[in-house]
Amino acid sequence: MRALAGRRLARAARRGGVLPVRPAVLMYHRVATEVVDPWGLAVSAGRFDEQLRWLTEHRDVLALPELARLHRESRLPAGAVAITFDDGYACNGTVAAPLLHAHQARATVFVTTGPLTTGQEFWWDDLQRIVFDASVQRLDLALDDREMSVELGDARGAEVRWGPGSPPRNARQHAFLHLWRALRSLEPPAQAAALTALRAQSGIPVTPRESHRPMTPAELQWLSRSGVVEIGCHTVTHPALTERSEAMQRAEIEQGRAACADMTGRLPTTFAYPFGDYGPWTVGLVREAGFEAGCTTDADAVTPAHDVLALPRLQVLDWSAEELGRQLRAL
Repeated sequence: MRALAGRRLARAARRGGVLPVRPAVLMYHRVATEVVDPWGLAVSAGRFDEQLRWLTEHRDVLALPELARLHRESRLPAGAVAITFDDGYACNGTVAAPLLHAHQARATVFVTTGPLTTGQEFWWDDLQRIVFDASVQRLDLALDDREMSVELGDARGAEVRWGPGSPPRNARQHAFLHLWRALRSLEPPAQAAALTALRAQSGIPVTPRESHRPMTPAELQWLSRSGVVEIGCHTVTHPALTERSEAMQRAEIEQGRAACADMTGRLPTTFAYPFGDYGPWTVGLVREAGFEAGCTTDADAVTPAHDVLALPRLQVLDWSAEELGRQLRAL
């Protein structure tokens, strides 16, 4: 109880600017403007530019491998920050990379290799388009253990905007969460089949949207040689690893690393756990695979107590530079 009270006092003091900042790893996904964004994956180009300017002026922006090395050596500066992106969206190269270059900042892009080779949207984006753009008012889905039927209601007049942390307020938002939870636990073949069935009912095309598509292998290769981005591994299909068998976890980790090397010509040294889902066994597999650093989604500063293969990260939203500073001080 006393330790908990001490941590609360420390956080309050940092919010007031009394205590010095601590090192942190930042997590981004897309540099884009989005209306439907319940997970907070999109930061606009203007905000990202503003955030980079603030970070390079007020923090020591390091490449993630360098931050991890200094952490291992117990020499990590208090103001150190590393920038990371998850998944491998095309905008990481077309929008984020030029801004990183302009501000002379380095970043790591953790790549989910499967969608890059198939050219299809990440499954959660595909599902979002199906649910919110469908002209039908109901979707039916037959799974191995049950049948699902979700009501979408009439899209006309429904509130579309859905920001990070906001609860669902209409039928389509509820339907999306219901289907998202069901698809998240499926094996990749069953997940793909479910999306195909839903797409057939909704009339939504399989062609990826330019705004949401993953980068191509050629774009990934170019990005890896851009001088501002290091490529990390984010598995093949983005599963919740601790919900999978040891053999499946090992395959996702090792095959994802090999695919990154095939596409870039360089073996990745960093890893990010899909959904931030990890445990001691999974961390052990990442270590066994030869990675030198691993990132979670635990919102915390990097402290000496953190395993270099389970570094916490602060998810950055579409914040002003001032708000980003407040969030970093609050860690």
